[in-house]
Amino acid sequence: MDSNGTETVGETLQQQFGHWYTFLVEDLSDNRAAHLPFLHSPLWPLSVLSLYFLLVFYWIPNYMRDRKPYDLRKLLLAYNVFQVVVCYFLIRQLVRHGWTFRYLYTCELADYSNSKNAIGFLHAAYLNYCVKTAELVETVLFALRKKRSQISFLHVYHHVFTYLLAWIFAKYVGGSMLTYTIIVNSLVHMCMYSYYLLAVIPSYVPFSLGRLKRYITALQIIQLVSILVNILFAMRSSCAIPRTHILLYAPYMVVLISMFINFYLKTYSGITSALNVCYTGGGLQKKVK
Repeated sequence: MDSNGTETVGETLQQQFGHWYTFLVEDLSDNRAAHLPFLHSPLWPLSVLSLYFLLVFYWIPNYMRDRKPYDLRKLLLAYNVFQVVVCYFLIRQLVRHGWTFRYLYTCELADYSNSKNAIGFLHAAYLNYCVKTAELVETVLFALRKKRSQISFLHVYHHVFTYLLAWIFAKYVGGSMLTYTIIVNSLVHMCMYSYYLLAVIPSYVPFSLGRLKRYITALQIIQLVSILVNILFAMRSSCAIPRTHILLYAPYMVVLISMFINFYLKTYSGITSALNVCYTGGGLQKKVK
């Protein structure tokens, strides 16, 4: 009797889990994205992040303990060029399929049809997800170069949550006025990764790159504030943008802005010059005098 009762409860729980999984993973998702690789199951992003944390905080530190840092200059050159190029194509993809500046403030809902422009927006959202997956490699490169100071809480928080939100956006939204984030982020990243590209080959640059650090950080803060403004426009009661994504996105953005502003004030305003740090590639490192 007890055995049968236990089996019944177990079967009921399994059925309930199956129903909820189907509802959350399949029913609520954008059916047009079902064929796109690495997007269907939440097990994929969870597996990627598990591998990410194991590599960055366990496997690579143990492997590098008695080894010299790797010189990854050529790989960094290729990676930075890749980021600049792919960000350009992200902007181009959205603009050629109808994106305009009104997406900052106008309630533009996601188009779930199979029209050319709607599919173009979906593919841009998916490409953005792929780019955010690739950005996780930055932390791995830091670990291989023994740049532990760059693997800060800000760096990890930013990359992990950006990756998760990009997966959610590609799977469930795939368009709307929230694509403003992709546009402005790609623009800023084109500038940022161009700077990092030059930083890899400073001997070929006819001016000092050190002066640009402050402006790169300021540009990132302006970007984040403008994204928050876009989210606030989307939160209007008259706008039917999916609230789930906004409720996940808005708190993340508020925390990120506060962390960037706090860093900027400490680093560039002279409030705590004793910190002697600067922000590069999403992480903290000692200033080079």
